[in-house]
Amino acid sequence: MDLESLPWYGQFLVFIVIGIVILGLFYYIYYSPKQDDISKIKEQIDEIEMEIKKAEKKKNKLAQMEEQLENTKEFLEKLKGILPEKEKISQILKNIQSNISNTRLKIFTFSPKPEKVSEVYIEKPYSIQVEGNYHNLGIFFDQLSRLKKIFTINTLNINTTKRSSSAFTIRANFVAATYLYRKGKDNGEIKKR
Repeated sequence: MDLESLPWYGQFLVFIVIGIVILGLFYYIYYSPKQDDISKIKEQIDEIEMEIKKAEKKKNKLAQMEEQLENTKEFLEKLKGILPEKEKISQILKNIQSNISNTRLKIFTFSPKPEKVSEVYIEKPYSIQVEGNYHNLGIFFDQLSRLKKIFTINTLNINTTKRSSSAFTIRANFVAATYLYRKGKDNGEIKKR
């Protein structure tokens, strides 16, 4: 059978059948497997994009944590300025004794009491007994409050003196406590992770 002997619509039908067979072969041999590969690649891209988003969130969180760490370090340095280290305590105590003398108070006792240790600081209390007048005692407490280092006054007792003169009308007993920065293995230097 010759293709030229067929009528024009028969020839047309043969070309359509051959075209459909070629398109079918192209679809099943080349196009369909490539589509499967493309869909797998799209799934991989989606997974990678999700991992990238997670990594970006972690990166942002890390940046926030680093900023927090820097703020904490700055705060710690400020605290170190307020909370002296052990080596500096003798100078601070000399300053307090000098302040007591400068305010015309007479020192009777200036003795250390047992330390109280916490995680970050050590409380160093001193039992102090002075004699003077209310005005001078107030000036001393005012000077103590203006020191850069932290001091607290506890158990303040004020009594009149037996030998009253204008310079020495009261005797005050109190505990002055300062706080020292405590270097430890957990709170010494903050390490970057």
